[in-house]
Amino acid sequence: MNEALKKAYALDAAGREAEAIPHYRRALAEGVPEEALKDALIGYASSLRVVGEAKRARRVLERARRSYKGDPAVEAFYALVLHDLGEHARALKVLGLALLKASSDPELAAYAGPLARYFRALTRRRRP
Repeated sequence: MNEALKKAYALDAAGREAEAIPHYRRALAEGVPEEALKDALIGYASSLRVVGEAKRARRVLERARRSYKGDPAVEAFYALVLHDLGEHARALKVLGLALLKASSDPELAAYAGPLARYFRALTRRRRP
């Protein structure tokens, strides 16, 4: 892991997200090893979100979603950003589908079919 990413993580963990952001940027520009890239993108996006830069966070998480399709951690952070941007139905859909995919709980599995349909329907246009 490069030094910029280590510094970003330390600042992020200390609640100093605004200070962490330039270090995340530098780390990503220098190149983050594949095994650390998902966490770096999540950390960067999360810090952007915390400082009120939800639109930029969304772009970062959309990159992560392309690389880590269906990853529940990426989806959870993406849902938070969508919520911040006022896209509440889409946020609930993303989070609900991620929950269904990630959970092995038999109680939830019993309702997976109907829940998946309901979550998917959240963003469909309703007819008057």
